[in-house]
Amino acid sequence: MDETLNNLVEMLEQSVQRFADRPALYDPKADGGYRTWTYAQLWKDVHKIAAHLQQVGVKAGDKVGLIAETRAFWPMADFAIMSLGACTVPVYPSLPANQVAHIVHHAEMRGIFVQNGHQLKKLLDIPREDIPNLDFVVLLEASVDDALKTAARDRFEVYELVGWLEQAAPLSEQEWKQTWQRVSREDLATIVYTSGTTGLPKGVMLSHGNLLANVEGIRRVIKPQPGDRTLSYLPLSHIFERTAGQFIPLDGGASIVYSRGFSKIQADFLAMPPTLFTTVPRLLEKVYEQVGKTVAAGPAWKRNLFKNALASGMKIRVEKQGKRGLGFALYDRLVFKTIRDALGGRVRMVIVGGAPMPKYAGEFFTAAGLTVVEGYGMTETAPVVAVNSADAPVLGTVGKVLFNVEAAIAKEDGELLVRGESITRGYYRNVEATKEAFTEDGWFKTGDVAEFTPDGYLRITDRKKNLIVLSTGKKVTPAPIEAEILKNPYIDQVLLLGQGYKFVSALVVPNEDLIGQWLRSRGKGGLSFEQWADEPSLKAFLLEQMTATVQGFAKFEQPKKLIVAREPFTVENNMLTPTLKVRARNVLEAYEKEVEQLYTQDDYEAPRVAASATNPLAQ
Repeated sequence: MDETLNNLVEMLEQSVQRFADRPALYDPKADGGYRTWTYAQLWKDVHKIAAHLQQVGVKAGDKVGLIAETRAFWPMADFAIMSLGACTVPVYPSLPANQVAHIVHHAEMRGIFVQNGHQLKKLLDIPREDIPNLDFVVLLEASVDDALKTAARDRFEVYELVGWLEQAAPLSEQEWKQTWQRVSREDLATIVYTSGTTGLPKGVMLSHGNLLANVEGIRRVIKPQPGDRTLSYLPLSHIFERTAGQFIPLDGGASIVYSRGFSKIQADFLAMPPTLFTTVPRLLEKVYEQVGKTVAAGPAWKRNLFKNALASGMKIRVEKQGKRGLGFALYDRLVFKTIRDALGGRVRMVIVGGAPMPKYAGEFFTAAGLTVVEGYGMTETAPVVAVNSADAPVLGTVGKVLFNVEAAIAKEDGELLVRGESITRGYYRNVEATKEAFTEDGWFKTGDVAEFTPDGYLRITDRKKNLIVLSTGKKVTPAPIEAEILKNPYIDQVLLLGQGYKFVSALVVPNEDLIGQWLRSRGKGGLSFEQWADEPSLKAFLLEQMTATVQGFAKFEQPKKLIVAREPFTVENNMLTPTLKVRARNVLEAYEKEVEQLYTQDDYEAPRVAASATNPLAQ
């Protein structure tokens, strides 16, 4: 990649020149196959969309929204918008209408690409006066109900992507090139609204220079090749997938396969085996848990085989001790190859971000022969600040800081501070939040507490605002404790409690399958999930399980009581952000009475430690 590029469209054009006939995008079709775009075909369609956008009046500085799942039309619309000097404003497709209304209004959108009738209906549910600037809508899929289209036409100009792509571009390629060549690194490329765990989302402004600098930094560490194939399933409305799963592959001449959705991702791995892919830790944890269930259900000889294979893989691949003899080769063939094959059998690198990866998950997949590289960043940093290299990943860290990012640790509280070309200039139409985000001498305050290892690897220890200060004055860092609790197969989600109280407690979401089996074995299978919260025997069992997992922490850090959640934390009930982070404030509001009751009861007794409270994979 030429590190003197002016904008992201120029970056794509360079790839088109180098890899014109190579496959760029694979989009799933209803019949199970894939529609393919070469780099040249992708460029042609981006040109057509840009030409039609200009025809409907889009110009430099305009804000154009994009609310759609991760599919081939996403990069086409994204590059087309940016090529006119306009700004792409992604909207998570999982957001309800009231949150969509806030983003459309606050960003002053002129138009928006919507995937389907479901997303179009959200716009129609928003009062006209709340989104006065929205002039036009572009439908990405053709299967939108005619009645919805008619209703939409009463409020907006409505266009269809299919029609635009079938027509000739109403702007010559030379005229279009002159337009995108005027776009500079300083020009705004996108406004990404954070899915923050508290309050209304803020619009992070990212320029072409911010994103190009991040691509330039990542490319020195993660080096996709023209023969690589990625599998994209994370939302492109999140900057992690957009940078690492869209810009990076397209800069390197790799191919992107779009998943049919998380529920079908296992079939996607087998149908179009990737060589690398980006993921949040939850996918790896799901695979880990499934392996654990399969092993636990097998005969004793299989459990022993797996136990011995895992011990061998940990020693040789994780701890870098011992030699790869015949025994290890046998374990690799009989045990680890089946795990790699479940991911298509061709994966050479898994790039993990978006949330902290539990160290045990990284160790497990490394032992199985998969290279797992964890990175760290945030929307405001475009997003990557640091990432492990495939050559020397250090589990438990997020790697080394990119060459073009400066990082420092604040002496007073350990907060990670960063600066560099990839860092945002601030929040759109929010001067106060922008001022609060930076130090007086220009460092961006990440809000994360961090430390460097002696070898220069960055380790994130917690969110600064997540620190629990007990009434005793002791401070508790929730992240490592929660990560340890989540190793237990009976617990799916957890939130530590205790701010201002004398001891730590936890709100836990049980694993529905395993706890359902546990209750049925005790004649209580008729209880609903919501009723589990009031079942004393279940509370006692989960407390034993949880207590056993946290024995390695100081006594004051160990949860003494727990609340069983009435329902899982989900995006739909507003307990999770679209990037699957727990919205602590919302959870605490929903369980305010239970928390108050928990801490006003004076019946605490130390729970019995359950001898069986270990993950099946560790047995």
